[in-house]
Amino acid sequence: MSDLFYFLRLHGKRLPWLMAGLGLMLASALAGIGLLALSGWFVTATGLSGLLMAAGVAITLDIYRPGAGIRAFAVGRAVTRYGERLINHEAVLRTLADLRLWVLDSLLLQPSTKLAMLRDGELLNRITTDVSALDQLFLRLLAPTLVAILALLAAFAFIAFWTPLPALLVAGLLLSTTLLCILLLVRYGALPGRNLAHGQSRLRQQLIGLLDNLTELRLFDPAHRQANQILDLGAETARRRLQLGQQTTIADCLLLTASQLAVWLMMLLGLGLYGAGIINGPVLVMLVLAVFSLGEILRPLPVAWQQIGRLIWNAQRLRSLQADPIPQLDTTAATAQCDAAVKLDGVWFRHRTGQPWCLQDVSLRIEPGEHIGIMGPSGSGKSTLFQLLQGDLAPCRGRLHAPFGPRSGTTGRGDPPGIAVLGQRTVLFQGSIADNLQLAAPEADSEALWQVLEEVELAGLIDSMPRGLDSYLGPGGRGLSGGQARRLAMARTLLVPAGLLLLDEPAEGLDRQQGMRILERLAANRREQTIIAIAHDRDRLPPTDRILVLRDGSLMDT
Repeated sequence: MSDLFYFLRLHGKRLPWLMAGLGLMLASALAGIGLLALSGWFVTATGLSGLLMAAGVAITLDIYRPGAGIRAFAVGRAVTRYGERLINHEAVLRTLADLRLWVLDSLLLQPSTKLAMLRDGELLNRITTDVSALDQLFLRLLAPTLVAILALLAAFAFIAFWTPLPALLVAGLLLSTTLLCILLLVRYGALPGRNLAHGQSRLRQQLIGLLDNLTELRLFDPAHRQANQILDLGAETARRRLQLGQQTTIADCLLLTASQLAVWLMMLLGLGLYGAGIINGPVLVMLVLAVFSLGEILRPLPVAWQQIGRLIWNAQRLRSLQADPIPQLDTTAATAQCDAAVKLDGVWFRHRTGQPWCLQDVSLRIEPGEHIGIMGPSGSGKSTLFQLLQGDLAPCRGRLHAPFGPRSGTTGRGDPPGIAVLGQRTVLFQGSIADNLQLAAPEADSEALWQVLEEVELAGLIDSMPRGLDSYLGPGGRGLSGGQARRLAMARTLLVPAGLLLLDEPAEGLDRQQGMRILERLAANRREQTIIAIAHDRDRLPPTDRILVLRDGSLMDT
């Protein structure tokens, strides 16, 4: 429940909206009760008056004030319900936007190694399904519960004004039955709800994996085992949904029966009071219909509380994204004790206890403005060293110093990042070329963008496009070749105002001659910037001051 309360506290930013929506929900519920009760009184009173007048009895009845009250309740119910929809949905949509920003900020503070462990579709499922599920927390759970409690108290006070004992009995019956249904559904529906949410998440992931690898599965899975697993998972999900539906039906029938018993109880007790002359006929009908209207307010509660297990599961999954922030480099000690751009002192690293060491006693000092190349075969530890330098991993032993600090600007709010990174994987986004470049430097003008495009030999291509910098790229940079996309990603990295530039296989996807031209130009234009580049071959590195070799986790000079 602590995870659920955490996200409930995040709703506090929209508290005025939520309270306004809650007030309108309560007003709508009370208007519905008042409309039904007053209409019953008015119809009964006018009917009895007509019969008495037909029998020759002189009688007077004020029809204007009850008629005005009925119109007021009817119009008020429609207006408050419409206003409640507007206010509550606006509040919830704003809250969901806040939650999505919270998720994004949490993801940006996570190491890429942890994000890479999430299966295909799982991360998207957390951002969409888990966040969207939390709109039930207020709109379908807390708000209806509070409204039902307040409406029940108001109806109890109204009925008790005329007849206290029946009011107490009716309220006790409705309240006890509602609580019983809620407790039963929470007790027996929480675990199936969690299992259903987990099963739906797995089903989405399996479907995405199936579609992504459809060609391979056609070739290597002629028995359709993967498809059969998905069908079995879908059948299991359907069984859990059926189980929850059966519980909901039983609870709904139980509460409906209790509501009808409450109506009959009010009618029987009211008839006794009518016979004793304590209340008249129109008041009896008014009280019975007031009790009848409470069923509509109470019946949604058990179904809403049945989802508590699923909501807790969704909240736990979202909170897990916040669990392990990126290890922060020791910038204070580095600034005070180290005048090097980067310094590694006896760094050891392995991913898990018992595994071989990826890096063993690595020591390295890089001066400001120095350009370093690191070579090594696959599995030598280059990627691990790269992740340590960019702050995604922390050493198991030893120290890593970087005076200009880690990526403090990753959330988009704060100082510029100290490190600019060109990873081995090329990542572009759907949008214009300018949009992709300005992710690194939002304040960069078109002149700066053209300058960096010229540096990576893309200016001619972009200029030949009809819309230039505003040319649109599809998802993943669709519209550019692999080499063009790589150069655009490099241009974006070069726009970052960073003290350290990390390049992982910078010439990947480029022909040898073009790659060498671009890397030579890059090194010549950034003599004041510290550059660390890693590659398999020497001729895929930019001109450097020195080249080091990483082999079996140990760093040595060439």
